[in-house]
Amino acid sequence: MKLSDVLDLADLSVAARLFVSPLAEHPDLPERLAKMSLLFRGKEQKRDARLLAQAARNLAPEDFRIRVLTDWLNRRAAPLWHFKIIHDRLRNEAYARALTHFVKPGMTVFEIGTGTGILAMLAARAGAAHVYTCERRPEVAQAARDIIARNGLAERISVIAKDACAVQLGADIPERADLFVAEIVDNGLLGENVLALTELARAEFLRPDAILIPQRISTVGYLVSGRGHREAYYMDSTMGFDLTPFNRFAPLVISSGKGGGDVEPLSEAVELYGFDLHADAESAGALQVSLTANQSGVAEGVMRWLRLDFGAGILFENRPPQISSWEPLLHVLPSSRVVSAGDRVDIEVSHTRDQIFIS
Repeated sequence: MKLSDVLDLADLSVAARLFVSPLAEHPDLPERLAKMSLLFRGKEQKRDARLLAQAARNLAPEDFRIRVLTDWLNRRAAPLWHFKIIHDRLRNEAYARALTHFVKPGMTVFEIGTGTGILAMLAARAGAAHVYTCERRPEVAQAARDIIARNGLAERISVIAKDACAVQLGADIPERADLFVAEIVDNGLLGENVLALTELARAEFLRPDAILIPQRISTVGYLVSGRGHREAYYMDSTMGFDLTPFNRFAPLVISSGKGGGDVEPLSEAVELYGFDLHADAESAGALQVSLTANQSGVAEGVMRWLRLDFGAGILFENRPPQISSWEPLLHVLPSSRVVSAGDRVDIEVSHTRDQIFIS
């Protein structure tokens, strides 16, 4: 296989072309391209880096050294959370229960974010006549097609290798769908544009009475003692030196780790902010929330997690100590605070459609 078979030099920047052209006949071409991709990646020439890495892989698909040098390309196409969510049994079972309950024979289903194709296949198994699912990463879309074909569902599931914003009704999807399913939430709930993408689906691809899975999403939390979280990220005196001025860089929000880490709840759990996906969300919003201590302790933060409400009493939460592919977040209070049962801590919870803030 020649370089011209796997790479059109015209697609590269002028600088990259000058590096690559003299190497076309070099015996170590795949390795040189792979190493050059790392060089351009370090210089923030990401498109060049991606093209060079893919060319190296195509020239030597079985060379493990090339796979090692270009493994970053896999992480760009398929971040590791793809693997984590597939091993999240409770998450998968909640989606399966919801799809089994709501999908009726003859229904058409639309999905944003194919990934492995697991939700599309669950929808087909539940009785959907056809599932149309879009995936913006071409490599992931192809892997999903292979998985779907391997499981005998290629005739009932169409994988559209496009960003949801580029999907066209009438061309990619013949008609509006009866049901929408998606799993486009992150640890913080809104970081994967779930609000905007659900609104896009409702406006462009769904029937007015289409069923949404999930129907409502929210973030839920309680007051906690951090048991070392604050100490891990705040400085005082070390080796006889006062380092406290560095605390201006201390994080205000940290991932608490699987299951919430070693914390003790000091209040009941309450919904901090929720969104009905049947309606367009405001561009920004804020709520005042009170957390009342139900025992004495040192309050160090507010821990929050996500809740997906599928309807019909089907819920999913990664509430601590639940182990999930999603990790709870700990919002650190400005200062530790001793509380007794009955004491109230007032917080403001706000959002900007793609992020939630607590202050």
